Amino acid sequence: MTRTTASRRAMVTALAAAMVFTGSWLSATASADETASGTTSPTPPVAETVIPGGTAQSVFGGMGTHPVATAVRTNPCQDSVVGMFQHIAVHLFGNRDDMTCTQAFPNGLESPAGVNTYYPADIADLGSAPLIVLTGGIDANPGMYDRLARQWVSNGFVVMIPYEWFNSLAYVPAAGLAVAIAANRDPSSPLFGRVDLSRTFVAGHSAGGAAAHQIAAVLPGVAGLIDPALHLAGVLAIEPGPIGVGALLTVPTLYLTGMNDFVVPDFAWVRWWQYNLTFNAPSWIANARGVSHFSPVDGIDAYRSSGTAVAWLRYLAFGDETAKRFFVGPDWLLPADTTYYSVERNPLAAALR
Repeated sequence: MTRTTASRRAMVTALAAAMVFTGSWLSATASADETASGTTSPTPPVAETVIPGGTAQSVFGGMGTHPVATAVRTNPCQDSVVGMFQHIAVHLFGNRDDMTCTQAFPNGLESPAGVNTYYPADIADLGSAPLIVLTGGIDANPGMYDRLARQWVSNGFVVMIPYEWFNSLAYVPAAGLAVAIAANRDPSSPLFGRVDLSRTFVAGHSAGGAAAHQIAAVLPGVAGLIDPALHLAGVLAIEPGPIGVGALLTVPTLYLTGMNDFVVPDFAWVRWWQYNLTFNAPSWIANARGVSHFSPVDGIDAYRSSGTAVAWLRYLAFGDETAKRFFVGPDWLLPADTTYYSVERNPLAAALR
């Protein structure tokens, strides 16, 4: 048996196991179909309105137009002893806003493993929405990514946040994917037939970025065995951990790093064996000024790459022409974006038109 075959079988097994245990993972998310909250804001501008010198953050860094539906309830992380230590740590690294947490253990007494579900409250009017499976970092409470999830949902995406304490291996995003597929097949769910699996993205921060790498390395080869509609559209790796290799990726990939990140330095493995080895797919890397390892769990306006993430997702998922201009063509806008100390793209990305 070849190593590739073994890897594919392992992924199918992991997804099958996640599907078997979907009931327990869904326990944290089943009522997500019952509540809706959120606000609307103007639609991101069309391409002609992007002014010279505009940044991705200034164009895409706010909330989108879709109200957010979720059963997830958060509270200040410092309400628990564990959360207080986490709260102090991120502020020492420069975070502006207080983090939010759910009651998942050890920040509370709820299950330490699960999947939180977010989706556009107007998804019935949309027909369907692309999927993002977002995995957080080691020891990260899923509520810390609530603001990022809401921003993505407000832009028209379904977001699943799978979690357990380690968050470093492919079975975690596999569980999130399994829950999304189950909801898409469940006639009692408002997501029934509404999740566009042909536009599936895996995203991750820190250890979760490594997990996203791992599942993306094998998912394209087995997607049809899991669901005929399933197609991996891209990987968003936010300051990713080291257990992932760029040479194994075959879908567009964006690496977001930070100049103030001393946990995942831009000069380390994120370049050595991730971005620099992404030979088989278009790839970009952007190193943001003033961004630390914990900026992704800050407010969306304080995390200076949140707009770039939205732009990249909108470009690939919706063909957004404004977003596309930041990444594609000889006059791509990201190199002139003052948010970034450095940006690069590989030859496959440079060839896109």
